[in-house]
Amino acid sequence: MSGAAGVVVRFYLGVALVGFVWHAVAQDSNDVWRAPPGSTGASLLTGPAIGLVMGLGVVQLFRGLELYMRWLPELHHEFRAVLGRLERTEVFILAAASALGEEILFRGAMLDAWGLSASTVVFALVHIPPRRNLWPWTLSAGVLGWGLGELTLATGDLGAAVTAHFVINLLNLTYITTRLPRARVEATAAGPVLGGYVGDVAAFRSLLAHPRSDALDGGGPMRPASLRGTRWWALPRRRGG
Repeated sequence: MSGAAGVVVRFYLGVALVGFVWHAVAQDSNDVWRAPPGSTGASLLTGPAIGLVMGLGVVQLFRGLELYMRWLPELHHEFRAVLGRLERTEVFILAAASALGEEILFRGAMLDAWGLSASTVVFALVHIPPRRNLWPWTLSAGVLGWGLGELTLATGDLGAAVTAHFVINLLNLTYITTRLPRARVEATAAGPVLGGYVGDVAAFRSLLAHPRSDALDGGGPMRPASLRGTRWWALPRRRGG
């Protein structure tokens, strides 16, 4: 695992440990998963199924908004610069570690101790962007945190929230490390239109085949030959709808 990815995984394992200990001390229970007594296998699978649907919906919503909100492609670039190229196992481990760590702390321990409103605000505030013009990321994290908190209260355990968080992180990390941000680009003398959105599930499958893709740096199999070596922020944008 690369240096940056390893640091992130260790950080989230520490976050999970803090949440576990906090819940054990404050609630006098080590059941941070919040599983209701007498839960059956079928009932424990219902939450993850709901979380899967929610996670896929959130990802597709933001893929659509990416065409109209400039901060989303810029945030994509910021994460790409920090994470660099990741292997498929690193993407999976990072998605799982961040989902488990944050949900155990915020929806496992903090939700019980401080309530939905306070835990949502803190969750939003820890998602502070590296630049001020990316502040909508903090707001969107707050909305998502509120939704995950409500989901946890409605289902009774962390299964739905962890699954939704994992799906969102897995598909977003795959997208960030394998593809350019979505953009509407008119055909020019320098090259054709950059078009055609390929789903993130397909992107993850492509990552399995090309774990060290050069898709964002030119020369990769997933980038049109005429656009190799062209940075996304240098591509012209279409005005209007």
